[in-house]
Amino acid sequence: MEHLIIVLFMQNRENRMLRIRRHLRDISDPFSMPENEFRSIYRLSREAVRTLIEDLRPLLLPNTRRHAVPVELQVLTTLTFVASGSYQKRVGQDYLTCMSQPTVSKIIRNIVNALNILMRDWIHFPIEEAEIQHVKEMFWAHAQFPGVIGAIDGTHVAIVLPNTEREHLYINRKLYHSLNVLIVSDYEAKILTVNAAHGGRTHDARVWRASHVCNHLLEMYTAGQRDAWLLGDSGYPLLPYLMTPKLNVPQHSPSAKYTQCHVRARSCIERCIGVLKGRWRCLRKERALHYTPEVAARIVNAACVLHNIALRWRLPEPELYYDEIDQEVQRINVAMEGEHEVRERIINTYFHNRPL
Repeated sequence: MEHLIIVLFMQNRENRMLRIRRHLRDISDPFSMPENEFRSIYRLSREAVRTLIEDLRPLLLPNTRRHAVPVELQVLTTLTFVASGSYQKRVGQDYLTCMSQPTVSKIIRNIVNALNILMRDWIHFPIEEAEIQHVKEMFWAHAQFPGVIGAIDGTHVAIVLPNTEREHLYINRKLYHSLNVLIVSDYEAKILTVNAAHGGRTHDARVWRASHVCNHLLEMYTAGQRDAWLLGDSGYPLLPYLMTPKLNVPQHSPSAKYTQCHVRARSCIERCIGVLKGRWRCLRKERALHYTPEVAARIVNAACVLHNIALRWRLPEPELYYDEIDQEVQRINVAMEGEHEVRERIINTYFHNRPL
């Protein structure tokens, strides 16, 4: 009898707390707060979030439950998580959210999956001639480097110890578990492609070789495209469609001028990653994602979509964030036949008589 009384008391207490959460959730209106406060919490403007909600609504299964969480609050809850990197329980305890941890978990999963569907609208590599020409013109206007259709780099996103037999594939050279995420951006720091499918142990060059953009550029080159290339650091192979810096060259030589312009042009990808992690803090090393590698990769993709949305709405850049491991380059000396001729042709054509 005493045990039954305790069980009934706990059930009544849980139901009472649930009603309180629902009441607080229903009367909250995050859109009524000042714009600056709204941006500091959700990292996007109110107009951007409203547009995002309408884009996501058709991608979410309709919920006919009487006390279903509105789509607006689902999106805002996920933005809180991605922007802060807090635990799900802490996100649910926020005075504007008022949800249990299981509810927050389900919401984040659904919204992240929907954002991954939106990737095709927000993240795409330039294929049309007008798009390619625009990217080239931006690199030329700001860095005077010809033919550039993007800058490439890898960044590590920390994850917890994965429960898999292949756990060793996620230990990076700093000895913590991570994903090695390939990102290509244009000069304005817009993300053109992202690949978060590889563990932290995988070298940047291998991630590159396994990417769709690598196959695409090879097909372009084979088809006769000879005036377009990415810019990568010395951790990538020198290819006719991937230019790397030329190291240990005489000062003030055309090769030195080439490398200086290369570094200046490629700085956009470093800024892109710094802005990405500065705005969406769940990607930072100290906020390791407590998910399987597959789910963590989808969260990375979702953050990249949100990054491009913030750029589209011209929101101010946050304080840039850089991981120490991203600043290190594991140099390689792999080159494809004919690539040195392409680089030397660029140097002789554009940097031979150029002043420093």
